[in-house]
Amino acid sequence: MGMIGYLQQVSPELLNALIQGERDIHEYLFDQEKGEELDLDKAWHGLHYLLCGDAFQGELPLFNALMGGRPINEHETEDIIVRYLTVEEVAEVSNALTQIGQAELKQAFEPDQMNEAGVYPSSDWNEDGELDYLLAYYEPLKTYYQQAAVKGEGMLLYVS
Repeated sequence: MGMIGYLQQVSPELLNALIQGERDIHEYLFDQEKGEELDLDKAWHGLHYLLCGDAFQGELPLFNALMGGRPINEHETEDIIVRYLTVEEVAEVSNALTQIGQAELKQAFEPDQMNEAGVYPSSDWNEDGELDYLLAYYEPLKTYYQQAAVKGEGMLLYVS
């Protein structure tokens, strides 16, 4: 199965209720009525590398796009740790992503370094199709952040 990355747009009011514990985060995540989330499949870590040039670090606001934010449920012993971005952070990420196109991502693709850093999910980033796999998820990622920014929404980030 693997570790699938997800983004979920949330209203500021709902985000606040989730942060304050007024709404259960896990009940919300599995609620069929919650709205459409963005499924990034297993591309989330590779995309993070392309955006930040590192497997686990990076500079804001691009770091926030996939691996940033603050945990909502960090003290729980749950399998899924959910992180969140505020409305302002979503807008910052959206603006940063609009500055990056496919050409910049292709330049950032360093398969040998990605292999050495253990970037998920590929065991060998030199194989045919690996870059194309990541690039296929970039435009949906950028569009999802742009939509959230226009609507004034926050974002949940999680891997399941």
